[in-house]
Parts: sequence; C-alpha cells; structure tokens
Amino acid sequence: MDFIKKNLVFCLIVVICLLACAAGAFLAYTESGSVQSEAQKAKSAQAQLNNLLVASPAPSADNVAASEQNVAALKAELEKIRSDLQRGSRMNTSSDGVGVMAGIQQYISEYQRRVADVVDADGEPAPIETPKDFAFGFQEYIETGAPLQDPKVIATLDKQRQILSYIVNQLIDSNPAAITAIKREVLEVKSADDKSGKSGKTGFQISSAISARVPGAIDTMAYSVTFTGYTASLRAFLNNLAQFDLPIVVRSIEVQRPQGSATTAAPKKGNALDDIFGAFGGASSTTVETTEEAQKPIIEENLSSFTVVLEFIEIILPQNAEQNPS
Repeated sequence: MDFIKKNLVFCLIVVICLLACAAGAFLAYTESGSVQSEAQKAKSAQAQLNNLLVASPAPSADNVAASEQNVAALKAELEKIRSDLQRGSRMNTSSDGVGVMAGIQQYISEYQRRVADVVDADGEPAPIETPKDFAFGFQEYIETGAPLQDPKVIATLDKQRQILSYIVNQLIDSNPAAITAIKREVLEVKSADDKSGKSGKTGFQISSAISARVPGAIDTMAYSVTFTGYTASLRAFLNNLAQFDLPIVVRSIEVQRPQGSATTAAPKKGNALDDIFGAFGGASSTTVETTEEAQKPIIEENLSSFTVVLEFIEIILPQNAEQNPS
C-alpha cells in the first residue's frame, strides 16, 4: 500500500493500460468473429457464382433457343390433352335424317350378320346368340321409320351409332357366348319431351350416383351392355375398352351368377374429373389389373351374365379457353 501511495500516478497509469489491453482484446475477439462470418458469406457467394457459371443461365443464344423449344413442346402437349378431351366433338356426324336412318338400318343388319358369322379357333361356326330381331341398341328403329326432323337430334343419333359400333366391335372381339341386351339413352325422346314440356324420362338412364356428367362442364352418353360368357370374355372386353381409342369409361359392372345371385361393382362416388383424367393415362378407373390377384376369375368356369354400364365422356371447354390456350 505504501508503494501505491508513494507511486500513485504510476499505478493509475498501469491500471489504465491494463483496462485498455482488456478492451482491446475484447474488441479483437468480437471483430474476429465478424471477420469469420463475412469470410463464410464470401465463400458461399463464390460457390453460388461458380454454380451459376457452370449452369450458364445467362440469356445466351443457346439458352434462348432451348427455352423456345421447351415452350413449343409444352404447347404441343397442351394441345394434345385438349384434343383428347374434345375427341367426341370431332366425330363426323350428319344431320341428314334420311341418311342417318339408312345408316342405323345398315348398322343393325351388319351386326346381325357379324354375330351369326362368328367362328371358333378351329374355323367351326360359333355364332353369338342374340334375341330375335335384335337391334343392338336401336330397337326403336328395327323397322324403317319416318326420319326425324330436328338436326341436333339426328346428329346425336348418328354419334350414338358410331359409339355403339365401337362398343359392339370390342364386345364381339371378346368372344361372348351371347349378347342379351344393349341399351342407350334415348335422347331423341327426351328432346321431344323437353319441347312439349313433359318431364318424364324414357328408356335407359344412368344413375346420377355413378355418372360423371356435370352440366356445363362434362357431357356424357351412357350405355348398358348385357352379355353372357366366361370371365375371360369380361376381362377381354374391359381391356379392349381400356385402350381408350374413344373416351369411354366403365361406370359399373354387375355379375349375375348361374344360381341367380348378383354381384355389383361400381366406382366410389367422388370427383368425376379424377376418374376421367385418370383414364387418359391409358386405362379407366375400372381397368382390369394384370396382376396375379386380378387375374383370378370372378366366376370360375361358369357361364355368367355380365351387365356393364359405360359412359362416353366429352369435355365442354369454354370458348375463351379454346381461343386462348394459355
């Protein structure tokens, strides 16, 4: 203490120097951390710059050309999807009542002849049985009738004939033992009822619980096909339809066993668009799987009756969407 008292000024200077050293050390430490942080940021920025240089994102002539090719490919894919969605509207239909009626008569005669001329693998006659005077969905026109006058109804009938021609072709190719019923929505009667103010519906009508129809967005034409045969025939028929040459979706399947009991399979009620767009991948929502489990027959080696309800799907796109694909 005496030393401090005798050398007070010296001691104060020493204390001040020590405090200055401590403050300098603290500042040096904190600045060192900042320098390391900035160095890390600089290193990260350099790495990003190197990556960008490798990727060459600059709008060079090559990059612009590649971008234009990508845009063109995407537009082409969009047009393909749009074309698939509106495939039904591109069917060539006629509004000539006489010509359409003649086409229906020819359709009936052609398929009556085809089912009678079927042969088996050995070339032996194996006709597909059908009811007497079977009209393959056009029973109302089994005999020549007066041509319809409404051009829209006539065009609809012509479209139904073309769709049923495709369906019946796939059915005959599946080798059924018999075709017992083919039904269509009798839209020409419904149209006449609408004009006369009637509210009743005539003929086959698909249940709204399984239909994909959405007014103003999705238009459909429903059909019901009943045939007898083995499970292989059902599987072949469904797989043929799953090729999606036409936008036809299976909505329900009913199996009538020889003992009289029935089994019905129908898609779950959900978003109709999910079912439809899923079909564009090459299979519908009820496509028969090819796995070993799915290959197991529903009815083993029994001649059974199958009723398949189908819908022809047609997407109604807004006019502005057609004019502006983007």
